Amino acid sequence: MPAHDAAATVARSVESALACPECARVLVIDDASRDGTAAIVESLAGRAPGRVVLVRLAVNGGPAYARNVGLALAESDLVAFLDADDLYEPQALTVAVAALDGLADLALVRLALKPLGLDPALASHPGFGDAWTRVAFTVPSNVVVRRAVVAAAGGFPEDDLFRRHGGEDVALFQAVVRTCRVGTLFTEPGVLYRIRPDCAALKLIRACLFDILPPGIEADLPKAESVTVKIMQRLKLLSPFVRAEPGATEVRVTWSG
Repeated sequence: MPAHDAAATVARSVESALACPECARVLVIDDASRDGTAAIVESLAGRAPGRVVLVRLAVNGGPAYARNVGLALAESDLVAFLDADDLYEPQALTVAVAALDGLADLALVRLALKPLGLDPALASHPGFGDAWTRVAFTVPSNVVVRRAVVAAAGGFPEDDLFRRHGGEDVALFQAVVRTCRVGTLFTEPGVLYRIRPDCAALKLIRACLFDILPPGIEADLPKAESVTVKIMQRLKLLSPFVRAEPGATEVRVTWSG
């Protein structure tokens, strides 16, 4: 869980993960926060010893770097990348683990994504459903993935263009869905995703609905695509989950709700 100046939300996010029995540990990577984020996580770690681990970075490295630090410290076969302002619904990880345990050829699953704080005017737009589906395929918070797959991909790309615009998660997971089999669980318990004024999801929604692109992003899109292609090459060389017919498909699982 990357966290930068997340004192207002990080406790609830961590607690939502701890409430999932399938969650062995929550690794919180404090990305040089200037507020009380670290103190809050330290308190949580004191109440859940061994299940909450705080890692403090002295210099802000951005979300890709923070996630890669967490990935390097992870020990479980399955990993997830909940952001420090999002929440797991009860049974969300139960569903994800059931799918990945039951379908051995899946590289990852995407959980249902449900907006928090969305402008009703956007939600009522005729094109919102399609736009939100695109969001659900881009953000990291609703992903549960085999650690070996992310490791083979080289982790989240840390190129400068992603520090400017975000989207390192898009580059990584687009590479996975274009080379591997990915499952969607969009009708099951999932993730409550907080809409912030500067969040990547809101930018994508505006681009889909109104063709409004953030300044400078159009010129960098070919560079982002080249990063995705390089990740795909790594996966084809290193990952046993690469398939001749990759892509996303809805999966059904049996779980105890």
